Amino acid sequence: MKKLTWENVELISEELAQKIKESSFQPDYIIGVTTGGLFPLALLAKELKLNKILTFSAKTSGSDKNKKLHIMYAPNIDLRDKKILLVDEIVEKGITLRKIVEMIKRKYNVSELKTATMGVNKDKCLFYPDYYVFFEQGEWVKFPWEKKEKFGKYTK
Repeated sequence: MKKLTWENVELISEELAQKIKESSFQPDYIIGVTTGGLFPLALLAKELKLNKILTFSAKTSGSDKNKKLHIMYAPNIDLRDKKILLVDEIVEKGITLRKIVEMIKRKYNVSELKTATMGVNKDKCLFYPDYYVFFEQGEWVKFPWEKKEKFGKYTK
């Protein structure tokens, strides 16, 4: 398992923001997928100087072929004809990201939607984000905000 530090995350976020800037894409809103996407959302919003920030809370269930998207929270806002940047921390297969993209396009009728994640699992990904920084193969990535292993009442 690859473990990232906060310093790694900050550097990756800076590089991700630079890729977005170089592409000339200027979103009206930035949306983070909770919970893992909240940290990249905050860092990218700061780097891109965006103050129109929204969140989406979603989870998937079922097998890959029959994966269902469950939206626990979606913002009640008019995004018609707006440019949106959707942010999450990493894409394994991309099924959840693809389903959220489809739902946003359908529900909000945005003019343009781009996706950004810090990393992509190169071995499994079927739906790549528009912007990402690193590839991970095989082993999964552990981010510094993820829960540590518990041993009794102490954490490791």
